[in-house]
Amino acid sequence: MVIHVVGAGVAGLSAGTALLDAGADVLVHEAAPMPGGRCRSYDDPEIGRRIDTGTHLLLGANVHALAYLRRLGALDRMIEGVPAAYPFIDLSSGRRWIVRPPFRGLASALHPVALAALNTEPRESSWRRLGAVFGRLLTESACRPWIASTGIGDAMVDPAAARLGDRLALGRRLTALETDGLRIQRLVFGQERVPLAPGDRVILAVPPHAAAQLLPDLMFPTEHRAIVNAHFQVQETSPAPRLIGCVGGLAQWLLWRGDVISVTVSAADRLIGETPAALAKRFWPEVARAFELGGTPVSARIVKERRATIAATPAMERLRPGTRTRFANLSLAGDWIRTGLPATIESAVRSGAIAARLALA
Repeated sequence: MVIHVVGAGVAGLSAGTALLDAGADVLVHEAAPMPGGRCRSYDDPEIGRRIDTGTHLLLGANVHALAYLRRLGALDRMIEGVPAAYPFIDLSSGRRWIVRPPFRGLASALHPVALAALNTEPRESSWRRLGAVFGRLLTESACRPWIASTGIGDAMVDPAAARLGDRLALGRRLTALETDGLRIQRLVFGQERVPLAPGDRVILAVPPHAAAQLLPDLMFPTEHRAIVNAHFQVQETSPAPRLIGCVGGLAQWLLWRGDVISVTVSAADRLIGETPAALAKRFWPEVARAFELGGTPVSARIVKERRATIAATPAMERLRPGTRTRFANLSLAGDWIRTGLPATIESAVRSGAIAARLALA
């Protein structure tokens, strides 16, 4: 029996490595020239540094993501914030304070935490998903931040790709699924048609719009929310990662790691149309104020992800499909699958593990 995993984002890597560890014969196919999807690190020529596609933060409550890292032997590539303490700044007044979860000062951080978890304005979000976020933040250990020491791809993607080895095929785009109405019979990669034996399985771990092109009758969320990130190379170097939450300005979270400071704005559809130069000009004064820096950055890079996650609205939540499909040998994985969690890294890892268990069963 061969299990084909289509897509090497976090969900696909979670499924692929879980299957490999279980002794299954697994092949992972990825359309892009590199694995990781929206959760990867890459060498950016504009600032001459290796940066993440976005500022990805895990919490102690993300038990599935941490277990995935532990299984890969990559947990030591993350830095745990002990005890949990989140510096905040009001960019409009300059007031600073520290949120020490789970209770003290949390009210002042509810909005930025909800935005970061849901990538949707809380006032339009599903109360069930909001509850799923804050219901897991009831202990100090659950609230501890886990920050990649060098980059999220170095921690979550590279070790998985190394584990898979030649079982991971890049630049391999699935263009069609041929079926007999009950099972997937062939995978079509351009001009290549791969027949499936009776016991073979397929896990489709691609974004919702890509899955819908392959499965025209699939019910899936159609609304997305954007995330905008800015990366500034600075002359100073921080010896350890520094995270600051922001209110009263444009920036929501700032992460200073090495000589790069990254800015994150969730639910950022309103910013997609602005030019990179205009956004950098708006972000830098807030960065300088938060970290008390003078002068100008060495270089800047703006990264826009128009469809960063599905919208966490009640209407879109109802459209999230389950892992099983109407085809006996096909299951779904991805942060947008119905996992009981918002569309986060945690949801992606969990969906991959669920799909792997189903394929093995």
